[in-house]
Amino acid sequence: MPPESGLSDIPITHLRRHLVSTIRWPIRNHTMNSSNLASIYFNILSDIDISLLDRSPAVSKTSHNISGIFLPSLPENFHQAKRRTMIVGCETKAWSVLKNDERFVDLSSYIARAVTKHKVFFEEQLKKKNSRGCTFHNFTRSVATECGKDGLIYANLFCFSWKNGSPLKSPYFETIKKYSGPLLKAQISFFKPDTIIFANGINTAPYRRKLFPIDGENSVCKNSRDYSKQGISKHQLWEFDLYDGIRCFRIHHPSAQGKDAAEARKFLLGLLAV
Repeated sequence: MPPESGLSDIPITHLRRHLVSTIRWPIRNHTMNSSNLASIYFNILSDIDISLLDRSPAVSKTSHNISGIFLPSLPENFHQAKRRTMIVGCETKAWSVLKNDERFVDLSSYIARAVTKHKVFFEEQLKKKNSRGCTFHNFTRSVATECGKDGLIYANLFCFSWKNGSPLKSPYFETIKKYSGPLLKAQISFFKPDTIIFANGINTAPYRRKLFPIDGENSVCKNSRDYSKQGISKHQLWEFDLYDGIRCFRIHHPSAQGKDAAEARKFLLGLLAV
């Protein structure tokens, strides 16, 4: 299935050069803190149509069922983490940054609200006990057990959801793609994870491949390997190196209930425990 058009396929090195030219601090003096992360988000979102964010009746486009924007936060003890692991989902089912009918004030305060929401939400999820069945955050808690929660980053392929689910059929999907790609690449550049688990699911795989090409002259995914000899289908679990230095895994969405998908997740957790 060929990748869809629309997502930015700017190499991460080009993105870093862009950030250096637009952010006010020199990259060599960059410190990893929430203020700098917010500044990166601000630069990427500076031209966004605020009617996508506003919730006041006179301005808002919530009648089109677009969520608030999803902006990953810096974990509290990230600097002390021995391992940095990023889990990339697809989108949130529902994500409200402003209250119903609440007016958008300015982009800086909106970003602060969005980042705080992410921080509180994910910290609460990691404290919960696993529920019955297969869920996304059952998986994030299992990864936290193996890798440590201090270095765990929860990201998404898409920064907006639509009708509490996938944005693929949203009338604003082109806009969603416009911001989602640069945001995810900037998060990878900022957090510098040792490992990334792409758990966004098969339906959005073309968009992940557009962002991170797996073949051709623009490929950034190298050293492909699988565990078929260990009885795990490469369709369920695939490993590769991103940008020649980040160990990555691609699995089906953690809510997948099939036996093969469950065995692949269990096998992956074993790899992470090493």
